[in-house]
Amino acid sequence: MPPTTTAATVTQGPVDFAETPAAPGRDRAAIARNFVIHLRLRFQILLAPIFLWGFFLADGNVYAPDFWLAFVAFHLCLYGGTTAFNSYYDRDEGPVGGLETPPPVAEALLPLSLALQVAGALMVVLVNGVVAALYGVIFVLATAYSYPGIRLKARPYGGLLVVALGQGALAALAGWATAQGTLSTLTPLDWIGILAATLITGGFYPLTQIYQVDEDLARGDRTFAAVSGPRRTFTFALTALSVAAVLLIAVLGVRTGWGWAALVGVFYAALIGAIARWARTYDSAAVLTNFRRIMRMYTITSSG
Repeated sequence: MPPTTTAATVTQGPVDFAETPAAPGRDRAAIARNFVIHLRLRFQILLAPIFLWGFFLADGNVYAPDFWLAFVAFHLCLYGGTTAFNSYYDRDEGPVGGLETPPPVAEALLPLSLALQVAGALMVVLVNGVVAALYGVIFVLATAYSYPGIRLKARPYGGLLVVALGQGALAALAGWATAQGTLSTLTPLDWIGILAATLITGGFYPLTQIYQVDEDLARGDRTFAAVSGPRRTFTFALTALSVAAVLLIAVLGVRTGWGWAALVGVFYAALIGAIARWARTYDSAAVLTNFRRIMRMYTITSSG
């Protein structure tokens, strides 16, 4: 599922290479190269800890073939495919989650993005029915997020809900279901862990929008950050991440011992402190600086 992006109007048609003969997407090699770039694979890897968290809660075995099949299907085919699908309609021109300089968009990007998602669907069917169903729900949400006829991304709470559920709760549940084959074995403690993952994803999402508010509004996308403004956006993010940290500490304390829980507490205290400092010094004109800052935070959080 794609993060929010910057671009020209979503109603704009695909690039007409007949009028731009020098366009890099004209030949097949360039189209293939740009398609891979539009998948934003490095960013998709940053989303992996949510899936892995669910898998960890379920005591999954990383050496099992089902794990690798589901992991590749979600992070390459589903997340990569939905991100490329989003790029087809958004026509990114400035920094976007995981990609500082987006390449041109070719007509082939749409069918290629859909084909990749179908390939992932065929893969998860081999895992189990629950994982396949979760894959399908995320696909529907991601399509509704980007497609101009629905465009949940353009609605402040619609986009936030899609990302928090699709990249948070449902992704963690997919990790669990990959290991367990069912959701019926989830305990109350596990559900608290799933809620923590949802809050982390939902808390970070508006921060990936905050550096591109002007372009979002120019495109007609009334994102959460655009409607809320910097102050409320940072307050929301800090609150969500603080609650998530408390829940994570509680779950880890019970599951693995309070030593690991304390380390996570120190990590999130430092992260929340860094975001609070950013909030105090935030400059809306420093688009590239803000983009790089949130990407560093995303990377550090995922690595932790």
